[in-house]
Amino acid sequence: MADADPSFPLPKAELIALFLESLLFGAFMVLYFISIWILLYREQHHGRTRLNKWMFATATTMFVLAIAHLCFDVQRALDGFIAHGGTPTGTLDFYNGLSNPTHVGKSVIYITQTLVGDAFVTYRLFIVYNRNAWILVLPLALLVGTGIAGYGICVVLTTLSGSDAIFSGNLVPWITSFFALSLTTNVIATILISGRIMWSNYKVKRYRAGYAALTYWGVIETIVQSAAIYSAALVSLLSTYLAGSNAQYICLDSLQPLIGVVFTLIIIRVGLNETASEHSKGHMVSDSRGAPPPHGQQYPLRPLAINVSVSREHDRASFEGFDSDRKETGVVSESDVESGNGDTVVPDSSFLQLGGKANAV
Repeated sequence: MADADPSFPLPKAELIALFLESLLFGAFMVLYFISIWILLYREQHHGRTRLNKWMFATATTMFVLAIAHLCFDVQRALDGFIAHGGTPTGTLDFYNGLSNPTHVGKSVIYITQTLVGDAFVTYRLFIVYNRNAWILVLPLALLVGTGIAGYGICVVLTTLSGSDAIFSGNLVPWITSFFALSLTTNVIATILISGRIMWSNYKVKRYRAGYAALTYWGVIETIVQSAAIYSAALVSLLSTYLAGSNAQYICLDSLQPLIGVVFTLIIIRVGLNETASEHSKGHMVSDSRGAPPPHGQQYPLRPLAINVSVSREHDRASFEGFDSDRKETGVVSESDVESGNGDTVVPDSSFLQLGGKANAV
């Protein structure tokens, strides 16, 4: 591994990294409180408490870790530029000290944040595939490998010293393995989740109303876009690190709040879509009332007898296929139990926040 590019000094990179991390943390804080409001609102009105508690716990954990990481970076900036800034090389020497407890501590926090995000992606995959344990074999192996490589980095950091130690031969295999495994986990999980949703949509598309079909594609778009943002940031970080550029510190510190931003964006987008759909349904009901008679005329209502002849043809193969797909979803609404019909499939928004299946209503 080549030495760091001298045209982009480390203190400058650390200042830019702190600035961008602060901006992204501010965005994450706003998105966090919006997502918490959505989760609590949905829990109050829809009763999906178990899933909301998992998402609430995950979002809160990410938020706390992001705060802790930012506090470490602020403290390091004070130490580097004020406490050690009295000499020409004091700031540079401070930031080159990888075995410093503050640097090791912030590294542990970042790795934990990454594992929390990857673990929830794996859990999302588990839910989408109807809690099939076999689908977790590869993602869990990647997750364990990511954790070993990540915390292995922290162990190696405590033994390093000197300038450009971040690019030393002892550390490069650990760092590249960590980021490559995390990237692979997210790419594979995103492909599997999107494929599962598309396949389920294809199998029951003739039984689904137009709004439900559009919601499915909106969910796929949300998941893919969120994964693309995180994957692009990981690729940028890995590329700058392998190129020996100090710009990797900018990417690294920006990723800490970005993980939470990506997670909360999925909650917010699905939650707002559900709120909009509820309002639109309310307007449809209110607008369906007939217009009043002109000039204030009153027309008496009379009983109307209607004779309806119903002829039914049952395509056994089609209904069996539809019934099997409904069983795969693992979610049956109360209206299905009461009415016994299932001609329309509307996505369940809590499961869609996981990239999940649909409720039949």
